[in-house]
Amino acid sequence: MKLDYFKDKLFELLNDADNMRIKNITTNDKEDKFTVEILDGSIFEVKCRKLKLSERVGNTIKRNVRVCWKLDNH
Repeated sequence: MKLDYFKDKLFELLNDADNMRIKNITTNDKEDKFTVEILDGSIFEVKCRKLKLSERVGNTIKRNVRVCWKLDNH
């Protein structure tokens, strides 16, 4: 997957996330960054970069991946 495709899909996910109460999303394509403003005044920066894949077996990628999401509804 190309980085630009990933960034486009990530932007779509953020833009469609009604439950996150996003006020504005600003993109910086040169730096591969998004700035996300939330209605409560919080501002987040999301930096995207493609990491080199470590190993491919057929169409399966073998790699240890750890994903953490924390959603604070307060």
